[in-house]
Amino acid sequence: MKFAAFDLSRNDVGFYLTALPASELYKISRVERISENPEEGFQRTLDIPKSRKIAEYLKDKVIPGAIILSAQTDTEIIYHKDSRELEITSPDRSLLVIDGQHRLYGAHLASLKNVDVLLPVCILTNLSRLEEVQYFIDINSTQKGVPKTLRIELTRFLVEQGSIDQVRLKLFKELNSDPESVLFGKLSAEQRGPGYLSHVPFEIAINKVLDLPRVKGMQYEDQKTLISNYLYGVEANLKENGVATKLTQSAFFQAIFRVFNIFCEQALIIGQNYKKETFVQVFECLSKIDFEHHTGTNEDAISRLEKDLIDKLEISRYSTKPGSLF
Repeated sequence: MKFAAFDLSRNDVGFYLTALPASELYKISRVERISENPEEGFQRTLDIPKSRKIAEYLKDKVIPGAIILSAQTDTEIIYHKDSRELEITSPDRSLLVIDGQHRLYGAHLASLKNVDVLLPVCILTNLSRLEEVQYFIDINSTQKGVPKTLRIELTRFLVEQGSIDQVRLKLFKELNSDPESVLFGKLSAEQRGPGYLSHVPFEIAINKVLDLPRVKGMQYEDQKTLISNYLYGVEANLKENGVATKLTQSAFFQAIFRVFNIFCEQALIIGQNYKKETFVQVFECLSKIDFEHHTGTNEDAISRLEKDLIDKLEISRYSTKPGSLF
């Protein structure tokens, strides 16, 4: 087989960059997995569902990352400098996969359904098994995944207009940039640490709220006002009790929005509105919370704080004179 290729070899390691049809590449490649070859294997077990997803993805998209292979001693590789072609004479399964086994198998599955894509391939030669394992470790230990909070932020390019995700992303941006917002300058798509709330707990908390009947039917500006006023009432009472930093703590933020429906109902009972001053009154119950007993960030910690908030809420049975909702 001959393919157009670049010769990037150096330091006694052959390094050839080319592209091969998935169907052909699959025939001449193999994977040494620890589960199948305990003595020399170093690859992880094949994740079939992951490969199937890749096969579906390849129907109308491309995966730009190169599959990295190591030519074994029974593979003859000749690079023709004049024509810039790589000639491979290889028995079946003689190119060892160092990285990209799921992309390779996913592309193979796609080829069985007449989607035979060209795969970018990096072929290394003159490697010992120790060097192959070292390349595998280097590639898979130095790669850094995109932080979840940044992935959420980047969905703004993909969401549908008017969807819950689109509304939440807009809220995240505007509540962070509005000087009148209690979250002004406290929301971060990347930065984590004291005083900042990442997009992860914000998404968990706000998505549920936006799906509630009392919020779902509102226009965006009313949704924003309701959530802003709700948070104003929370922060005012946190400040009063000297624990203002709680507002940007993940577990607390999620807990206060789990009781959103109940506390909004209480606002309607005592004031028949969702105004700031009404929520300040509703959240006076925060003075009864012993925050020293609420530590941790896991589901159990959030649920315990949620229950405590409900227990401490003073349910009023009176109402003021009806007025505007906001």
